[in-house]
Amino acid sequence: MRDRGGRDGTVQAQPAGLDGLAQVWGPTDAPPSSRRLLGLFAHPDDEVFCVAGTIARSAQEGASTTIVSLTRGEAGQIRDATTATRRTLGATRSAELSRSAAALGVDRAECLDLGDGTLARRPLAEVTAEVRSVLERLSPDVVVTFGPDGAYNHPDHVVSSLATLAAVRSMPDPPRLLHARFPMRKQLLLDLLVNWLTSREGRFSGTAAFVHALKLFADGSSMLGFAADHLRVEWFPAGAFIIEQGEPASELFCLLSGSVDIVVESDDGRQCRRDTVGAGSFVGEDGLASGRPRNAHVVAREDVTCLVLSPGPRSGSQTRGAWDMAPAPAAREAAVEVLDIASFSIDVASTVDRKIAALAAHRSQYALDVDLLPRRLLTSLLGTEHFAVVDPYAG
Repeated sequence: MRDRGGRDGTVQAQPAGLDGLAQVWGPTDAPPSSRRLLGLFAHPDDEVFCVAGTIARSAQEGASTTIVSLTRGEAGQIRDATTATRRTLGATRSAELSRSAAALGVDRAECLDLGDGTLARRPLAEVTAEVRSVLERLSPDVVVTFGPDGAYNHPDHVVSSLATLAAVRSMPDPPRLLHARFPMRKQLLLDLLVNWLTSREGRFSGTAAFVHALKLFADGSSMLGFAADHLRVEWFPAGAFIIEQGEPASELFCLLSGSVDIVVESDDGRQCRRDTVGAGSFVGEDGLASGRPRNAHVVAREDVTCLVLSPGPRSGSQTRGAWDMAPAPAAREAAVEVLDIASFSIDVASTVDRKIAALAAHRSQYALDVDLLPRRLLTSLLGTEHFAVVDPYAG
């Protein structure tokens, strides 16, 4: 039996003690094998961050599972030129969605062709009619889509949310509607990386592929709120200080290109080069781990580009050295998580490997080798999915 709101604006209360996937389905006596879950989104690859772990767990328990994309994703980026051209990208991304679904154990995946990047220009009633047709054809018990903010206000995502809500609202026997949520978290990717780097024996040195994977993943984590880091890419000319010995430690640097000398300066001013590291290496983790001032200079040996991670943006009044001005108070506390009463979270750590494989299946969008990234870091960032139960008749 579906859990649905009445037209008087009420929603059936969930019984106390629900946990795990029970919160997805709501009050029901139906066995898992007879349940149907649909993820309905704007683009191929939207499923990965919205519902991948939850839909994989549902599939493992025997539910019928489907992913539908309203577009073929033909206006997306092409991050790997070997995967597609602009002319072939729609077909490529449709095939990638099928491979992602297979990695998750999902029964079926399909792409409609409503025009990537154009949903907001279509009449909402037209998109709603397409969504309702999908719902009537598949008859899901539960449909998951974006929330009204579209995760990060992407116009196609917002329209997919509005159209799904309108379609559900128009049905005499509607499915249970869930919105995927991306609450901002206090967690810092910077801290996860520092813990990993300082637990290793010897200095980590990655490859260009590792650097590329980290940058893509850091960008996505920051955009979707999985981590609260401030990210920037900064260029340093040869001979420039990237880090000065004695200054407070507040940033982690990953070298994207070039190389640096690590130099220790003694009290009498003599300098001794201790190491030289290149692209794929990190600098700055020791001070962050210990909470002490920097123990060495880091000087650009040649022109250097770095991915810089910090708890917040650099202040315009910030100086260098031990006399640095005090940071703005509670920078790490700025991103707080607020959950409304109709929201819940699902632990998907057991299906993170499937979720990562689904991400990797979208090669045109995520040209990265996720196996290069620390698994515990990925689990920390991807191991929980958040949802809100929607009353379609409210408002």
